[in-house]
Amino acid sequence: MRALTLALALVALATHLVGALTIRNPTEDYNPNHPNLRMFRRALTTNAADVAGKSYDFIIAGGGLAGLTLAGRLAEWSNVTVLVIEAGGDGSDVDLQETVPGFAYMKGLSSGPYGWGYKTTNLSSSLNLAKNYPLGKGLGGSGAINGMFWCRGSADDYDAWGALNPGAAETWNWAEMQKYINKAEHLQLPSKEQADQFHIVVDPKAHGSGGPLQIGFSKHIYPIVANWAPTWESLGFTNKDLAAGNVRGVTITPSTMDAAKGARSDSRRAYIDPKANFPNLTVLSRQQVTKIMFNDTLGGNLTASGVQFQADAASTQYSVFCNKEVIVSGGAINSPKLLQLSGIGPASVLQPLGLPVLADLPVGQNFHDHVSYGMYFNIQAGIETWYNLAMNVSGAQDAALAQWQASADGPLTYVNEAIGYINAADIGFATRPDPVATAAAVAAKYGFPASVQKGLVASYNIQNAQIATDAGQFEIIMHLWGKDASSIAIQVALQHPYSRGHVSIASASPFDQPIIDPDYFGVEEDVQMMADAVGWVRKLVTQPPLSGIITGEMLPGANVTGDDLVTAFKTTSGTEFHPLGTASMLPKDSGGVVDTTLTVYGTVNVRVVDASVMPLQVAAHLMASTYGVAEKAADIIKAKYAFKAAVPSSAASSSKATSTAASSAAPTNTAAGAAAGESSLSTGAKIGIGVGAGIGAVLLLGAILLFCINRNKKANHPNKNGWYTSQPAATGYGQDSYAMQNVPGGQGQPQHQQFDSPHRGFDRPLSAAGSIDTMATNDLPRGATQYRDSYDAPARRH
Repeated sequence: MRALTLALALVALATHLVGALTIRNPTEDYNPNHPNLRMFRRALTTNAADVAGKSYDFIIAGGGLAGLTLAGRLAEWSNVTVLVIEAGGDGSDVDLQETVPGFAYMKGLSSGPYGWGYKTTNLSSSLNLAKNYPLGKGLGGSGAINGMFWCRGSADDYDAWGALNPGAAETWNWAEMQKYINKAEHLQLPSKEQADQFHIVVDPKAHGSGGPLQIGFSKHIYPIVANWAPTWESLGFTNKDLAAGNVRGVTITPSTMDAAKGARSDSRRAYIDPKANFPNLTVLSRQQVTKIMFNDTLGGNLTASGVQFQADAASTQYSVFCNKEVIVSGGAINSPKLLQLSGIGPASVLQPLGLPVLADLPVGQNFHDHVSYGMYFNIQAGIETWYNLAMNVSGAQDAALAQWQASADGPLTYVNEAIGYINAADIGFATRPDPVATAAAVAAKYGFPASVQKGLVASYNIQNAQIATDAGQFEIIMHLWGKDASSIAIQVALQHPYSRGHVSIASASPFDQPIIDPDYFGVEEDVQMMADAVGWVRKLVTQPPLSGIITGEMLPGANVTGDDLVTAFKTTSGTEFHPLGTASMLPKDSGGVVDTTLTVYGTVNVRVVDASVMPLQVAAHLMASTYGVAEKAADIIKAKYAFKAAVPSSAASSSKATSTAASSAAPTNTAAGAAAGESSLSTGAKIGIGVGAGIGAVLLLGAILLFCINRNKKANHPNKNGWYTSQPAATGYGQDSYAMQNVPGGQGQPQHQQFDSPHRGFDRPLSAAGSIDTMATNDLPRGATQYRDSYDAPARRH
């Protein structure tokens, strides 16, 4: 027995020496044998060589609003790698212009290197004029340079998405969108003094608290704004928080602003910057994804192996590979462009350009946008507006910037926040176009297939029903930058147009602008509604207290009516910057491009996550809705890859038996005594066994010591330096952890199981808390290495 005791002691000593002799890295929680070890470091880079030829679990094409939101959420899952590739810059060279709220209007970036510089084609229904089509280009996308409006549509708007996708795998409706918009949001309340002065009504129950995105109100609001809500109330409208599901009414809306800092909040600042030490997230800027690569099919569906990218047409082209998915997040114009360049789109578009048709889908069709028209009104002299500040009269902007830099306060914290929504009855509009005839005319104009025509009929039926409801048909905005110091503008924007257009590539070059045709006023009912809405605004400005300030209509002029009015608004109207529908989430036989998991039809592992998937317009600026789409998409993806297989009844019995066996391995004292009493071994045999065990333990100890010495030598190899950051893996935003109880039925992967089947051998239970965010890098199954290598090998021939 002494020999046996000695043997056990030697084993214990060996175990202790393993720990003592192993050099512990501060980030030892990571798995040092992970096949993608070198990739588990967070990097913000412009150097294509940092990522070229490597493999990442998720590749996100586009680092705009949705792309960075999704990247931030996926990176919370610390055992996967995420790569974002963005064509624009990281914003560091224009930080002041992005951060200062007022500079969004006064030093706008959409026409420079942080904008795409797009224009529409000549619009046949708008006097054959081409319109500017500004889009953000850079980390954060349009959300980093836009007007910062934070508002959501009516409940009916989102419920319509669900109605267009009956019996789908994922539910998209008001309840879901409100939940996910609120998940993104952290609302900062205005002071009571400010709320009283400017009639700001906030319903905290309609907003989120604790999300990464800061939502607040301008610290400095111009006195004239105090007249906005009371004027609407004089017409019988309710001053309320429009975030509760019914937007008909008036409000001072919040903005994507950290009010305490007087600064913009966007997807980079909210979702990426706090993850500065996340080792599994890489963001590559100033490189444009030019093509999705496909190397195989599974079950007849295309399997993406990675993407190609380059800085510009004259630069080197690179490739990077995906282990799980390619996610397209270029927005409603650039997402269809990339899909088409990759062979996914209408054959009628791709074949004339010599591109292969890998999936004949109506990509780029069902394109619709909010069209906006600006009216201008003279006001009494001496009333302060934005004009002098915007034009830097007498150094006003310089002084305001100094104030902002000193106190994060002052007039440069102001952005337009005075808005309201009116319905069809408010403008006296009751006409309903025939859905079948209108859909047929739109389809014939652009050569849309029967499936798109079917989807249009369904959409038009919903829009016709909304005519009789409180659905917002027009957004009305007071804009304090007029034509001169004594004028203001009132913006009139159609929210539910019947007109539809398309986005199509013009060549096989990814660096050529696509054809952008929203066909504003292509359906006559849109023309009539805009004329009626202009008439309503003319009535609004005659109501007190605004009537005591406005002295007359500057543009188009009070006497401009009829055909002259139509010509006026067709001439100067343009985008309200809310395009959608170009990769519509609809059934395939209704013109859909993606299903309700946002997976592109005919592909295994390509998704689209941005406003292009929205199948029907909402009465709101699209920013909040796009955050909601990205947040929900992150949960859909996490549910798929964190699938926890249900235990079959036979396995459950086996598991139970194993548990019992484990218990019997540590018997009770009574059982141990009985076992000892029943032993038939002689004393000599027991001594022999003990000596043998002791010798074996000594040999084992020697082997362990040799292993530890070799391991420590390897640990100090210079190639390992820098593979990990000096901080342990973060676990994301605490209150936003994605728990498995959020997954329907407690498990995921409702679709595409043939693609996931190689992973099934690696399914593992989640943490005791059920949170995906707690999965550490060393949880990544070793077996995944073989899957990844076999999956990626063909791709490297590209």
